[in-house]
Amino acid sequence: KYRTDRTMTRLRQLTSPTTKVIRDGKPQEIPTGEMVVGDILILTEGVRVSADARLIESFGLLVNEASLTGESLPVEKNAGATVAEDAPLAERINSIFSGTVVMSGEGKAIICAVGRESEFGKIARDVAIASKEKTVLQETMTRLAKILAIFALGVSILIPAIGFLRGLNLQEMIVTWLALTFLMIPGQPPVIITMALALASFQLAKIKLVVKRLRGAEVLGQVTAIITDKTGTITENRMQVEKFILSNGEERAPAELDAETKREILFALPQYSSDPTDTAVQSAVKNSFEIPKPISFAGFTEDRPWRTIGYEVDGQRANFIAGKVETLIESASDASRYGKLLQIFQGEVDQGKRVIAYGRVKNVSDIKNVEIIALAVLSDPIRSGVAETIARLKAAKVETFIVTGDHPATAGTIAKEIGIDPRVLTGSDIDKMSDDELKTALEITRTFARIAPSQKLRLVEMLKQRGEVVAVIGDGINDAPALKAADVGIAMGEIGTDLAKETADLVLTDDNYTHLADAISIARSALENFRKGITYYLTAKGVLLAIFLAPLALGIPFPFAPIHIILTELLMDLASSTIFVTEAAAPDIMQRPIKKLKEFLGKELVFKIFRNGIALAVGITALYMTVYFQTGNLALAQTTAFVAWLLGHILLALNLKQEKLSLFRQGLFSNRFGAFWLVGMLAFSLVITLVPTLHTYLNTAPLTLGLWMAIAAVAILSTFWIEIGKIVKLREIS
Repeated sequence: KYRTDRTMTRLRQLTSPTTKVIRDGKPQEIPTGEMVVGDILILTEGVRVSADARLIESFGLLVNEASLTGESLPVEKNAGATVAEDAPLAERINSIFSGTVVMSGEGKAIICAVGRESEFGKIARDVAIASKEKTVLQETMTRLAKILAIFALGVSILIPAIGFLRGLNLQEMIVTWLALTFLMIPGQPPVIITMALALASFQLAKIKLVVKRLRGAEVLGQVTAIITDKTGTITENRMQVEKFILSNGEERAPAELDAETKREILFALPQYSSDPTDTAVQSAVKNSFEIPKPISFAGFTEDRPWRTIGYEVDGQRANFIAGKVETLIESASDASRYGKLLQIFQGEVDQGKRVIAYGRVKNVSDIKNVEIIALAVLSDPIRSGVAETIARLKAAKVETFIVTGDHPATAGTIAKEIGIDPRVLTGSDIDKMSDDELKTALEITRTFARIAPSQKLRLVEMLKQRGEVVAVIGDGINDAPALKAADVGIAMGEIGTDLAKETADLVLTDDNYTHLADAISIARSALENFRKGITYYLTAKGVLLAIFLAPLALGIPFPFAPIHIILTELLMDLASSTIFVTEAAAPDIMQRPIKKLKEFLGKELVFKIFRNGIALAVGITALYMTVYFQTGNLALAQTTAFVAWLLGHILLALNLKQEKLSLFRQGLFSNRFGAFWLVGMLAFSLVITLVPTLHTYLNTAPLTLGLWMAIAAVAILSTFWIEIGKIVKLREIS
């Protein structure tokens, strides 16, 4: 209930603070929150509707329902229309709904639902009920933390205990136990993922995608299905004249239309109008014409699907008309003359276009002698680059689904133009399907029309049940439940409602749909870097533990003093945190199969840890034992092993930072943090071996030139064989 109330607070901000109603037979203005069922709303141009209501009067009433239904065009309402009880919202032309806006006309409606019982209220309940599940990464990290914690506890106790039983000094074993406990605590994985996602969030912000919750950046890299609204996301949510069709059937682009035709169309338009169709046509035919003040005006009504405007031009009466194409052609002096025009009109309508006719008429009270001037064909233009973005996403194994409240013909046409299968299912269609039938339909259907918010929510759930990772992109109130239920919700920043932006995980601040493919690339790269960082981290831990095994078995001192163990943990953590999270995306990151995080902790990871670390572990162990047995100098042997580790672990990181691309092709210094770390480790090694004061504190000793050469050989040879494997694999592929 609390979540519903909080959502309803957002919804109330979208409604007027006061509303004009008729109560007790008297017109009055009351606070919106005090409306009750039975009050009669007074509807005029510009009014934001504050409740669901059934029309009892309507005169040329056009209502913008885009935020609720996704329909880009104003809907013509009709109080006398009969509508099926189960009709989609977009087809309930005898009702009005909370949060919509009256674009023109006037009317009255009796309130039938307010608050939680309104269509907005139902959306609020859906938003409250929908929940974000734990992400796969969160579950993976929880599992990893448990495994490492148990392993750390066992190893940190077992190794010193065995060492003591083999005759090693008790006090030193206690210190070693403490150092190993510090080494084995699995504190770094959360740091790696947080840094990777934080850096991804910064990169996403550069392309105008603001991350509200880090989980958004995480899940975006796993997305396999995108549900997108049409109006305002794929399209620009503004009407634009595509072309004019003259009375003889010839087509003209707006720029090609002759001056006289433009002038006559302007005569048929109101000089001041907020109607999107009127403003779009005015913009298309704008010129320096001086239009006189009209002497008569009759707007659209239920019984008159046309508008007439009369002028006095050169001392004579001139009347112009605009309205439905079929009505004006039927009212022409010679309707058969416009047969071809009617066919063209039907073809445009079948493609989801809006078409309005403009003409001349002799008598405004009797429109039986209409002469058609032209038809204006309008559409909501597709955003630039959308088709290319969807193609790029498809190549990256991400399917796009158009889910809109708009007309099926419009949805199918838009889908076809941007490269999506135009076969359409409507909300009524999917209501008749069982869950299994809908899941099957989702395998081939990519376009859905006349969809209500609850139906969009169901589509999200069905896709998730099919194993898809779902992103939802939307801007309206109607998108909020799906944005919340999706694995990741993305709201449009400029045209998006407050509720949509509050519910979403990410906000596209400039509404540029084309950023989406780049965003997924950034998120995939972040997850890939996380995988590589964790793989390296676990490999390095494994190497350190493996180095203890042979000395432990032989009963000789460990290759690292306790201070060395602590330093290796600190330095290794910094290397894994900086080098991997800052690594640039692989060139083919969008072409690679999407790796499921659920499968990350498995046999493949164990194999990678063994493959990547075995040579370094054997090399350092052999070097330590050789120096120890040949010289009997424990400090010298431990210093040799420690320096070999310092250089070897950074070379291992440089080799693992790209899975396929060889370091020889990348360049040793392609990652500036890696280059800095390599130079830093070399300098640190020189300092701890050459400065006598540090020998006592760090338990180190000076190294001979021969030992330096041996260390270099072990560090290079035990890691660069990984590079050789990359080169061989690339040659096999090519």
